Amino acid sequence: MEDVTPPDLLPFLLQQDWGVQAETGGATPFVEILEQPKPRGMRFRYKCEGRSAGSIPGEHSTDTTKTHPTIRVNNYRGPGRVRVSLVTKEPPHRPHPHELVGKDCRDGYYEAELPPERNVHSFQNLGIQCVKKRELEAAVAERIRTNNNPFNVPAEQRGGEYDLSAVRLCFQVWVRGPGGLHPLPPVLSQPVYDNRAPNTAELRICRVNRNSGSCRGGDEIFLLCDKVQKEDIEVRFSAEGWEAKGAFAQADVHRQVAIVFRTPPYREPALRQPVTVHMQLQRPSDRERSEPMDFRYLPHHGDLQCIEEKRKRTRETFRSFVQRSPLPGSAPPEPRPPRRIAVPSRPPPAPQIPPSMALPTAPSFSFGGPGALLGPPPPRTGATG
Repeated sequence: MEDVTPPDLLPFLLQQDWGVQAETGGATPFVEILEQPKPRGMRFRYKCEGRSAGSIPGEHSTDTTKTHPTIRVNNYRGPGRVRVSLVTKEPPHRPHPHELVGKDCRDGYYEAELPPERNVHSFQNLGIQCVKKRELEAAVAERIRTNNNPFNVPAEQRGGEYDLSAVRLCFQVWVRGPGGLHPLPPVLSQPVYDNRAPNTAELRICRVNRNSGSCRGGDEIFLLCDKVQKEDIEVRFSAEGWEAKGAFAQADVHRQVAIVFRTPPYREPALRQPVTVHMQLQRPSDRERSEPMDFRYLPHHGDLQCIEEKRKRTRETFRSFVQRSPLPGSAPPEPRPPRRIAVPSRPPPAPQIPPSMALPTAPSFSFGGPGALLGPPPPRTGATG
């Protein structure tokens, strides 16, 4: 790269003849980020995965309209050079061990010439490739060897731990002027988080088993979500001027992808009409929230067993009875029809005959042996002799 001029000399040089088109009467050029990178929703990929690391989407990118990180060089139009590299999220912004990959990328950063006819530049083919923990020191040493240190962090501050789940894009632009290329102050993007890490991933509610409940709360809901940390997650219910949290313990977070909780009571316990509120996940550590989902609070009398309605009818019935007869002993009893008991019909029993009036029965004789005749022998006739 050609010799460069320190940024603090730019105002003086801008008063001289640049030999290129300078805008707004020689005002100091500066870099502005028009489209920030999308902070969440992208996964950092390892080199061993053997496939493309994807492309960093823009903050306003959707499924139908794709955008990418975009910068504009203000107060200058002409040839130049741009470099995009990765630095740590927290200051001092040290060179990050992760690297940018894609077209025009080498040694972990992107670098290309700026066309003189445009001052707006978009970066469509930048992907983030992460390194393993055991390769961290070698990756940082490689950044220093290739002069990839945008903020010139000294060696004594380059040690310590690195957050491998978050990076920032650093945009450096050199513009051409008297004596060669002159660097503009570097500009940092908002943090970009690895969607694979539960502590930084995008929060998303995938499915719930019900989206309505009593205004008095206490309804049990099963919620499916992307990976979360059980000690760093909340379920928030909110409406205009009101907010509450669902009740659950860390043991109710199942394998980081499911939460069983009970709904909080609505601010109006005697609700007359159904009310729709927002239900969403929130990470307390960074206040990140998921896209809201509608939840309907219903009036309390909508219980299936109608227990309150039954109790109300019982109380009213007892009260009306006491009003009619406050002292049951002093009031004459009301005549009542005789109580009739249904008895199944049976045939009348046969009349009993006293034993003394019973007719004698003829005796019966039995002679043993085969061929014996029953009854007395017949009388004999004729002479005897």
